[in-house]
Amino acid sequence: MVYIKFTIKNDSTFTDFQILYNHLIAIRQPGFKEDEGPDYEWDDMTEEEVDIALEELNAFLDTSPEHHRYNKFIPDYAKEYLEKYVEFDNNKIEAFGTHDVLSVFNYLEYGFEVDMHNLKKTNEQFAIVEFSTGNYPFGGLERFLITLKAFNLTPFEYFDGFDVCEITWYSNFEYNTKKIEGEKH
Repeated sequence: MVYIKFTIKNDSTFTDFQILYNHLIAIRQPGFKEDEGPDYEWDDMTEEEVDIALEELNAFLDTSPEHHRYNKFIPDYAKEYLEKYVEFDNNKIEAFGTHDVLSVFNYLEYGFEVDMHNLKKTNEQFAIVEFSTGNYPFGGLERFLITLKAFNLTPFEYFDGFDVCEITWYSNFEYNTKKIEGEKH
């Protein structure tokens, strides 16, 4: 079982992350249904209400499903962090191309090839997320670690299927990892 241990600085951000985590479980299930958008009782609406509803419906239809999911499951404070991360990362890799915030979200939904098993607090300040994968590198851990940071949850240790490693953050978006000698899982 692969895992990431992290600190909790604020219970509300942990709760927000639980909502995203539950979505990541749901989207991996067969038969996952997209949000079909607003549903209106057209027969009971005034002309003014119909006009407003049509504007809302057009706005919904003009936005991609992944944008809707991103807006639904990523709170504003996490969006702000992820936007800064993407800008930072793009500046680092600009010779190789760029990516946007939705590419991070797309990775969480489809590129992070894992089965989520457990998200639990180990006490008031610490939690663990456990998952398994049938292949390696399963999309890698970096964007998932960054997503935890976006929710103000700081990863400090992980097991990647081979080694237990300590994570030391030296900036908002950068970290070093060090294999913890003698630790086997």
